[in-house]
Amino acid sequence: MKAGVERMRVDLGLETDSGRRFALWAVLYMLGSAPDLDSAFEDETDRNSARDFMDLMDRAQGN
Repeated sequence: MKAGVERMRVDLGLETDSGRRFALWAVLYMLGSAPDLDSAFEDETDRNSARDFMDLMDRAQGN
């Protein structure tokens, strides 16, 4: 698991497609290993989408 998470973090850093980048970040978030939003996303719109995703996941978990 640890090696897979590390590989996804590397892939996230190399990915240029915003949709794929968001997908990698979302999986890492669900695994508890996502980098902070400022380092993961340069674009404010992408950061806001990530915040929305985090809020949805919190609500789905009853938080």
